[in-house]
Amino acid sequence: MKFLLLTFSSFVLLCTGAFAADSNENYILLKNATIIDMVTESGRTGDLLIKQDKIFDISFKDPIKPPKGAVIYDLSGKYIIPGLIDNHVHITHSTYLNAVDEIQTALKNGVTGVRDMGGDGRMLAQLKRAALIGEIPASDVFFSAIIAGDDFYNNDPRPASVALGANVGNEAWQWTLNDDTDYNNIIAQTKGLGATAIKAYARLELPAFQKAAAEAKRQGLKVWAHASIPPMRPSEIIKAGADVISHAGAFFQYEIADDIKDRYSFDTPEAVNEYRQKLRKIPFSATTPKVNALLKTMKENETILDATLWVYQLDGKPKSELDYALKVTKMVHDAGIKIGAGTDRLTHNNGRASNIHLELKLLTQAGLTAIEALRAATINNAIGLGQASQIGSIEVNKLANLVILNADPLQNIDNSRSINTVFKRGKAHQGYSSMYMLD
Repeated sequence: MKFLLLTFSSFVLLCTGAFAADSNENYILLKNATIIDMVTESGRTGDLLIKQDKIFDISFKDPIKPPKGAVIYDLSGKYIIPGLIDNHVHITHSTYLNAVDEIQTALKNGVTGVRDMGGDGRMLAQLKRAALIGEIPASDVFFSAIIAGDDFYNNDPRPASVALGANVGNEAWQWTLNDDTDYNNIIAQTKGLGATAIKAYARLELPAFQKAAAEAKRQGLKVWAHASIPPMRPSEIIKAGADVISHAGAFFQYEIADDIKDRYSFDTPEAVNEYRQKLRKIPFSATTPKVNALLKTMKENETILDATLWVYQLDGKPKSELDYALKVTKMVHDAGIKIGAGTDRLTHNNGRASNIHLELKLLTQAGLTAIEALRAATINNAIGLGQASQIGSIEVNKLANLVILNADPLQNIDNSRSINTVFKRGKAHQGYSSMYMLD
């Protein structure tokens, strides 16, 4: 048999399509790499064979013998991890072209999937299709439809900004829930748009959320929510069916406090901050009865915490907010509950770098090991999307969403930035090197 054997420096051939005349583009063999599959606790040297868009074979013992004409790359000294997933983004608050640029940049940063937590569903559906079929080389898009109460749509400018030309609070990507809501109909419209889930947000009453969550699950959609949505408490949100809750924040205190309020309960930002500071002074630990019960509820319901640590370290925020979020994340993790990696803002550094790498580092500061942090951005996020059978780990028959690294991320999580090449659905894309990953 004749093979096309290339050094790793020849990887650009994949990006340009400059294959040898007798090559077989349907098969790509990655040889001698350290494969960090997210299933085991460490990396193992082996071969990986891609057939079209999926992982066809993996061997950690005998070398894989590829079909005639397969394109072969010797990745000695390189590391392979699954494609990263940013579990919390908002990509449609600007123009369509800006959104395209952002998810293309994310792909070069090793992000093969994003979970949009509230945006213009028309744009998101278009982006999802374009990325899915390869019309644009970009991260796959999974998105939600926001469900909320009247006060949110009446008092917050954000819903209108992603519903220009449409009926705010009454579209397939954003719904006002009230006594007249036809839950079967709104969930069907949301599913028809291409959404993966509903997202529970502000001023939502528990009975309405329970009905929406039950109908979403009946129709095969996931249920995502903020960790605290007054007047609902976190335990009520979880028991109603939330698969993923977002923001480490003060959700323990929202469970403990006698009187819980949201930002719409106050007339000024100063009053909001005063209330939140008062809330954060409520003491708690893992043995606090209501906290202990909440952790047990999360574990029993297999609810994932999307911690979004990155937002707590932004300029202007007191260090105490990050310290608090790190503490909460560690408590949840120590209780045996899965953590997801999300950023709430996909890119920084003028759009050149993806924030997910900073989130990974923050997760290790919260006490997760490097492999646990990587799982947060891969298999755990895939579970939260309902896509674990397709993505999130390196296993046979899963999509070939892979990141080739120049250095070992298990030795230093910062090495997740040492990106050489990104495979998305079996197609290679030249990655941004670590020189672009500026803090």
